[in-house]
Amino acid sequence: MAQILANLNPADYEHEMDKAALEKLKSIPVIPKVVNFILNWTYIRSGIIAMCGTNFHVTKDACYDLFKLAQSVTDTLDMNKLPDLYIEQGYYINAYTTGYQNDSYIVVSSGAVDKLTEAELSFVLGHETGHIKSGHILYHVMAAYLGQIIRDSGIRIVTTIVGPALMYWNRMSEFTADRAGLLACQDLNVALSTIMKMSGLPEKYYDKASIDGFVKQAREFDTEYNNLPDRMLKLLDVLDNDHPWTVRRAAELIKWYDSGEYDRIVKNCEPKICACCNKHVAKDVDICPVCGGNKFVSWAERRL
Repeated sequence: MAQILANLNPADYEHEMDKAALEKLKSIPVIPKVVNFILNWTYIRSGIIAMCGTNFHVTKDACYDLFKLAQSVTDTLDMNKLPDLYIEQGYYINAYTTGYQNDSYIVVSSGAVDKLTEAELSFVLGHETGHIKSGHILYHVMAAYLGQIIRDSGIRIVTTIVGPALMYWNRMSEFTADRAGLLACQDLNVALSTIMKMSGLPEKYYDKASIDGFVKQAREFDTEYNNLPDRMLKLLDVLDNDHPWTVRRAAELIKWYDSGEYDRIVKNCEPKICACCNKHVAKDVDICPVCGGNKFVSWAERRL
């Protein structure tokens, strides 16, 4: 059972390149016009209607085990509201978020549910929940519907300036979401095994492949192709991509874990448990806001 991360602040784990890219994106003068255009148009609503009419809605009554897993991830990341979860028919391991910031949805492929363990699926659900917690939804929707926005809005600057800036930020936001996924599953090997499967590992070798070997590949990629010409080639190769390469995602996650920031966040967010009502509260709380009790046990004691 993963530790609930009481008072988890997304600013504590957001990737520095995500933060910087989003600030630059928001500074583009035309962005408010594009944002208003998409909010006042039918992109989001039509997509939600199609999603609800096509995909399987995971609810407590319809699929209790998946619902319980999603609720556990939401609780772990200290989210007040469980996003609506839908399963989309598809062979590949895939997931995405859509909707509005206060009315968000997570869509997971049936291939992800079939091929991943529950712990790995927690990483995927935590990744998508991280997008919601960090307020990525609106800009992700903009990236998903960029082509339609360009055609319908007639704003040419969208193509030349907003497009590249938006796609760059979208890629950087995935590094933040991977950190949220790790905080949700709380096991680096689980997170890396999920990314390894996404990178193309054949299903028949799932039980035989080495995570250590994949870690070696990720570390080598991070250092071997790091001269200026190679960095330029890597940038050009992903210019139109909405996701970074999977091996680079693994390398960035390993680097963050090795920095000690993961352990610091988990330690700082360890909750106390109210002995009266069993609700979790932050470590610095003296009176339970739910029942008014003043007797607490630690998370570690509760697990015992």
